[in-house]
Amino acid sequence: MTFRRLSVLKFGLAIEALTFVVSAFGANLLTSFFEAPLWIYLVVAIAATILFLGVRWLFSKPQRVALLAHDTMVDTLADAAMSYGVADVYNMQRLHDQNRRNHDTAVTIKNANTMSLAANSGASYLSVGLQRHWPAVRLRLLERVPFRVILLDPASGERALRNSINVVGERDDNKLPLGDIIRASNEFHNLEIRFADRGMSCSVFITEDEAYFDPYHLAEDGGRISNRFMCWKMKKTDVTEGISNYEMVRRHFDALWDASTPLEDWIANNSERVDALPKVQT
Repeated sequence: MTFRRLSVLKFGLAIEALTFVVSAFGANLLTSFFEAPLWIYLVVAIAATILFLGVRWLFSKPQRVALLAHDTMVDTLADAAMSYGVADVYNMQRLHDQNRRNHDTAVTIKNANTMSLAANSGASYLSVGLQRHWPAVRLRLLERVPFRVILLDPASGERALRNSINVVGERDDNKLPLGDIIRASNEFHNLEIRFADRGMSCSVFITEDEAYFDPYHLAEDGGRISNRFMCWKMKKTDVTEGISNYEMVRRHFDALWDASTPLEDWIANNSERVDALPKVQT
């Protein structure tokens, strides 16, 4: 709502300037061309003073400015989101927003002291082949930044349902970089990976003060589930009622973490899948 408030403030400034100009012009007009009695001057001066003070009072409080500006659905949505920590929104069906989100995520990774990820495949962050965020993530891992990762269990019913919707069905999601995940886990002791067989309703990437939230869906688009929906960037903040959006997704991650299976245990229970991977040392 910042831009609309700015417009309202500019409008208020224009009214103040107009009040001053009209008052000055009126006083000069009465003085130069009319021999008006004293009470006329007093009436004009009082009227101008009341008008000026009224404008100043109306625009003197942020709440009044907000009340004047709050007249569109956009403002309502912005107020509801921003007051609970939403810092940005990306429409992931638009290339510009995809690029903007990737850039912002890279900045967040660079500045992070802790990182947490819950996702179906984690390919954007862990896939060596995709090379989206993995180079930045690897650098932070080398700098001993702790990274906790929860991925959807490839053997889960949820994964099977998603695979059945994709083209001709897939035994395993081809985006899941299982080999990369195991190799990275062996290389970095500050990388903890777990698998969850349920509860993966969204993708969340969380640092100590920011979070990115992408809800999942099962909508088919061109023979595959694109997962291109809205993404919300959230900042840690205090709220007057309830809990912030950042705190909500952080608690979601913690609950999922407690209910998930560590990578070592998952490998022990899924040796057939692991043995089928090329050149993976477990």
